Amino acid sequence: MAFKEKPPRGLLESFSDPLWQRLGLVVVGPQWIVKGRHRGFDWMAIELLHRPTGFRQTIMTTTVFLVRLPRKSKDWYLPADRITPDKQVCVDDACVYAAALGEQPRVRTWRQWLDLAVDAAEEVIRTEGARRKENPQQKAERADAPSWNVVDGNLASIWLVAMAFFSFLNVMGLWQAYGDWQGQGAILLCHGSKPFGTYLQGWKAAVYAVSLVAPLPIVAKALHTVTTRMYRQAFRLQLCVEGLLWAGAMVGMHYVRDALVQSVRQAC
Repeated sequence: MAFKEKPPRGLLESFSDPLWQRLGLVVVGPQWIVKGRHRGFDWMAIELLHRPTGFRQTIMTTTVFLVRLPRKSKDWYLPADRITPDKQVCVDDACVYAAALGEQPRVRTWRQWLDLAVDAAEEVIRTEGARRKENPQQKAERADAPSWNVVDGNLASIWLVAMAFFSFLNVMGLWQAYGDWQGQGAILLCHGSKPFGTYLQGWKAAVYAVSLVAPLPIVAKALHTVTTRMYRQAFRLQLCVEGLLWAGAMVGMHYVRDALVQSVRQAC
């Protein structure tokens, strides 16, 4: 019969590429462990305390089940799609991990989780060395396979919310400018507290309109990146580059519009 034990010092650091690292969790520490043997494999359950994921503000607890493989090997492999929002299964050079992020399964269901981990371990052992026979294209496809994690979703949310808000303001400004141009033949920018405003015509009106439109293609490209590349290799770098380009375009176009406003002053 298995009992809860105090986790030994340095337990989490002893694993080479564990599940919590794959998911991008900020781990506070293990609360307890339980050890045992199931279907010929040594297993361990770790009650893991970690920082919140997404925009949650409370500390989360996840029970991670791991099964030790018969030996260390760089050839152990499981497809990246085994890590999903509902259930996460992966392998490193010594263990198979299984968990459901934020969940603490009841003890009576542990056998199901251990079966899941052992099934994955048996698959890993059965397919050992299969990757050596892959051609370069197959290796590239495997390396680029999507693998769900917390960080990508958070990063996408931050960038897309900011882009959506400021893009809405740009579109509203463009709509107002178009209305002014249709009615007055110019773009009018008047301030209620000041007797003077801006009256843009010709090429200056065109540049003003273009400055509002210019960042929008970058937003479209970032949205395409999120829908097609999220959870894939180099997604974070690509999205951050596009986000910084968008932010730079927004700031640059703001200064362009400000220069245009300052160049034409007349009574409103």
